[in-house]
Amino acid sequence: MTQIDDQTPLTAQQLQARIAANWQELQTFLVGLSHEQMTGPSDAAGWTIKDHAIHIALWEKSIIGLLNAESRWGSIDIDEAVWQQGFETVNQVLYQRHHDLPLDEVYATLAANHEALVARIAQLSDSDLLRPQREFQAGSTNDEPIIGWIVGDTFEHYAEHLPWMQAILNA
Repeated sequence: MTQIDDQTPLTAQQLQARIAANWQELQTFLVGLSHEQMTGPSDAAGWTIKDHAIHIALWEKSIIGLLNAESRWGSIDIDEAVWQQGFETVNQVLYQRHHDLPLDEVYATLAANHEALVARIAQLSDSDLLRPQREFQAGSTNDEPIIGWIVGDTFEHYAEHLPWMQAILNA
């Protein structure tokens, strides 16, 4: 949710607090898992917990690209044509490309991308968060505030994937 209530958008400080709290919840879950739990069991789509973790890391990297006025697809080494096919296609390409990545590299990428994104978000003001995507993404005509993409690929994304990762363990 990009707003506190129906009228009040999240401030930069509130956004940072929500990201930090949900990140901590995700990290608390991940830190207690063994190598086998991260890489062995999978969901119906074949994704392991490790696959979910690198997925989150890559989408955070795409937000860094966006905030730096670079292409989101280029920031995660996806062709624009693939990007235009939608997030399910992008997710499948990313899964195939990173499925065999060693667990240590997944953890390092997750930490580095998150740290870089948090640092970049810390540079944004309340008014920056309300700027339209088109001001960040060349060629975009999207007038939706940038905060929606940040929220969607940070704390809402963690909250979306955490139950799926928990379900893998409980299957």
